[in-house]
Amino acid sequence: MRLHNSWSLLINREFDNFKKRCIADYEEVVAEYKRFHVDTEKDYGIDAATTQKQTHDDSSPFDYDDPLRAYEAFLADELADDINNTAHINVPEYFDIDCDDANAGNESGERRSRRPNQFDYEFGNVFDANWYRKFLHPDVCERTYIESERDRYGQFRTLFRVPLEKVDGLVHLFLDKGWIRYTKHCVNDDQLHVKAQLLMLATLNVLGHHSPFRTLQSNTEISTSEHRAFFHLFINKMYSIKDDYICYPPNMEALNAVMDRYKDVYLPGCGGSIDVVHLKWSACPAGDTNRCKGKEGYPTLAFEVITGYDRQILGVSAVQFGTRNDKHIVKIDENVTSIRDGWYSTVEWEYLDAHGVRRSAVGIYLICDGGYLRWPTLICPYTGRSVASREGYFSAHLESIRKDVECVFGILKKRWKILEYGIRFRDIKVVEKIFNVCCMLHNDMLSEMKTRETNYRVGRGTPLPGDAIWLADENDGDEVVNDWNNDRVKAAASQWSKRRADLSANLEYCQRHKRRRSL
Repeated sequence: MRLHNSWSLLINREFDNFKKRCIADYEEVVAEYKRFHVDTEKDYGIDAATTQKQTHDDSSPFDYDDPLRAYEAFLADELADDINNTAHINVPEYFDIDCDDANAGNESGERRSRRPNQFDYEFGNVFDANWYRKFLHPDVCERTYIESERDRYGQFRTLFRVPLEKVDGLVHLFLDKGWIRYTKHCVNDDQLHVKAQLLMLATLNVLGHHSPFRTLQSNTEISTSEHRAFFHLFINKMYSIKDDYICYPPNMEALNAVMDRYKDVYLPGCGGSIDVVHLKWSACPAGDTNRCKGKEGYPTLAFEVITGYDRQILGVSAVQFGTRNDKHIVKIDENVTSIRDGWYSTVEWEYLDAHGVRRSAVGIYLICDGGYLRWPTLICPYTGRSVASREGYFSAHLESIRKDVECVFGILKKRWKILEYGIRFRDIKVVEKIFNVCCMLHNDMLSEMKTRETNYRVGRGTPLPGDAIWLADENDGDEVVNDWNNDRVKAAASQWSKRRADLSANLEYCQRHKRRRSL
């Protein structure tokens, strides 16, 4: 049998070592060889003539005159049989064998044995971690609380994006629910609490800076694999309690709180702003590239978001591919469907007409840009109207109010850099959970944001023309939407047009009445 060159090299080296070991005990080997032949003759009846014939047979690989050579031939034959009968051989690490040659014998798909570590792994002590000594140690913890609350440009807020008080709230939530447990190397409450804090800080650092998991161990004394596992645990558990952070007003009292804020800026009956945000998907699979690469020129995923006047996120749609436009996404958004067909469509609100007469309407609406459908629940600006006209002034005013949802997108991407730099996870469900968790943390941080209650109308001065985004033609109202027939679409477009005209008249009258009162 012809052996492969690599295996031949292995056998030769083994034989060299074997010879060195056997030279010192050569006499003992010879004696053992003689005893072996004596026993063989007794057991099988082999006579000396037969043995002598086999000794001088050129076809036989054994040389019985030289016991050492015979033993070597015996080992070579046994090793060749093992190579034929098995698909894998554990090769010592000091043998220099070509990888292609070694893989050639591993046709069964079995995993090769892992080379042992050169150094033993050392488990770190969380009390020696850099972040613990700098931010969490009892000597500096109180200072960290104060600075993280007061200075949003400080070191702690820059690294982790949230104050330490919010971090402790998340840590207590995970500990109380049993999502962080004791381990073999974490056996007491103090160590568990510090470890939970470091894991939470590392996760916030990944979300806030898109840091690789391998960069965290030097600051936390916790392994990279544990950080990676906790990151996925964090987004999964937070996503499971999404309704506690992101939820459209479930009752009339909460809805009135949202609508009153828009009523103060002359948009009665408004229930929020709506728009679609696109996130770069850096790890998009090749099979999904065509349906994810839209107007941005690179693969993206889209989410439709509903926000309130005070920048709270009220609803997030399911994840959509980047090639889908706003008109398509709004049809399948469950939040919009509940506003259009649920109990929100029966909510009454009042407005003033051009003569100051109080009138009522039914069904709340959302303000949007010009890329949406002509539904009564979606009010967009006029197109091609002069700012001096009633419609043009209403359009500019609506766009200035609708910038709140754009500000929310900017805050999200600047605070959580993982959304801006490109998400490096291939699973689309993981991307959806990451965006929802960032929205949840955004709502949790609203208490830390500066209030917009001021005597100055920042960003609400003289309206500017051409501020809207127009993606549709004027005849797009005849489009059939889902199971709607043409008659229903025409009725909705007519109601949408009337509602927008009524809101324009309400704004004009309120602004004129306010100016007269100021005189």
